[in-house]
Amino acid sequence: MSIRIVSICAVALAGLLLASTVSLAGEHTSGTIIAVAEDVVTIKGNDGKEYEIAVADVVAEDLKTGDMVEYEIAEGAPVNVKKKK
Repeated sequence: MSIRIVSICAVALAGLLLASTVSLAGEHTSGTIIAVAEDVVTIKGNDGKEYEIAVADVVAEDLKTGDMVEYEIAEGAPVNVKKKK
């Protein structure tokens, strides 16, 4: 019986580790470009927050005010910013 309990705990732990790895991969979300300066792009996310990121960190080119974009949140900031298809 104790082997069965250990097996169940091992499976539960493996599931927990898998779920935490997926959640750390980044949250996909979208927003709208509200300002484009020479070196900074400002995005208003669908969550209502405004994010300022360096133009060098933007994957998409030719972004302009009003463009819809998709991105991931990593460490509280947008990454992999791309125009929404």
